[in-house]
Amino acid sequence: MFPNDKLKQLFFWTIELLAVASLLFIVFRFDFLMKPIAVFVGTVFIPLLVSGFLYYCLKPLQKLIEKIRIGSWKMPRSIAVILTFTLFMVAVIGSLMIFVPLILNEISNLITSLPSVVNHIQDYVKDLIEEPWFKKLNLSVSDDDVRNAVSQYASSFVRITAGTLTGFVGAATSFTIGALTVPIILFYMLSDSNRFLPALQKFFPKNRAEDVMVLGKELDRTIERYISGQAIQMLFVGFTMSIGFGMIGLPYIWLLGFIAGVANIVPYVGPFIGVFPAVLVAVSVNWKMLIGIAVLMAIVQQVNGSIIYPALIGKSLRIHPLTVMLLLLAAGNLWGMIGMIVVVPFYAIARTIILYMIKLRQVQRHEETVSNLTKTIEKDS
Repeated sequence: MFPNDKLKQLFFWTIELLAVASLLFIVFRFDFLMKPIAVFVGTVFIPLLVSGFLYYCLKPLQKLIEKIRIGSWKMPRSIAVILTFTLFMVAVIGSLMIFVPLILNEISNLITSLPSVVNHIQDYVKDLIEEPWFKKLNLSVSDDDVRNAVSQYASSFVRITAGTLTGFVGAATSFTIGALTVPIILFYMLSDSNRFLPALQKFFPKNRAEDVMVLGKELDRTIERYISGQAIQMLFVGFTMSIGFGMIGLPYIWLLGFIAGVANIVPYVGPFIGVFPAVLVAVSVNWKMLIGIAVLMAIVQQVNGSIIYPALIGKSLRIHPLTVMLLLLAAGNLWGMIGMIVVVPFYAIARTIILYMIKLRQVQRHEETVSNLTKTIEKDS
């Protein structure tokens, strides 16, 4: 039926994939089956994701503590884990005590001053319409149009804010559950991470155990450099932007700096997303602050892109910028902000695995060729 074994294998795997795809399609049609699974995955995925992110942020610190030596005494791993976890908890509690009240106070002030912010934007747009260069555009814009447009956007903002505050109870509940579970998961990740690869090797044949270890270590290094580098970038951008906002006289500096730092985790587009709230606040206060924001962003991103990013992450990902942009575009449309955050490291992991498997296959083919050639020579001799 088949002229060779390759076509036979291709036909077999095609049928297998079609069968699996059909089964998944049928299962996904049953909501009573998928809804509990989706809830379970959603509940477990976020704590695991946060714990994994924190684990790779703390892993360099744990390695540094493990290198401590006093004479012939070497730091035990168990004590290094406890010290790392203790330092992390102290840093978290200190940050909560210092920065959270500041940010919450700024959020409260922003909501209180929202009507005046709307009035400032209206006045700014009116002044813009009266500019000679704007009149040359021959655009028919009246004061009523400006007032209606700003009121419409302001009411939309209020509805969004109200909806956000309405869901605050659910978010607070999820945060409380995460605050209790994430530290526990993180502690076990720090203490038992060295047992993961040896346990994983048991599921593979003995002749593949070493390959699993090599690939696992390579993936671990890639993820560690990316996540720890991203965390340091977030802290750098957040603090420097907050200080810069304060220098140019912008209000709500800690809130705006926090947004800029968190948004920086999204490659390329994150800095522009993070600075947008600062632009809106600057327009409502004094449009000349936009120049200061542009200069500040240029300086911070230049230092981050030319010094911090190469030193921390370097070429560990080796992903073309166009590929990153396409990944962000697809992930943003499919899974929103969470997708934009996780798509790049997930792609890097998949790419590393595929390239390693291709390399391994090439080595196997070379070994088979050498073996067949050796057997041919032995027969001829």
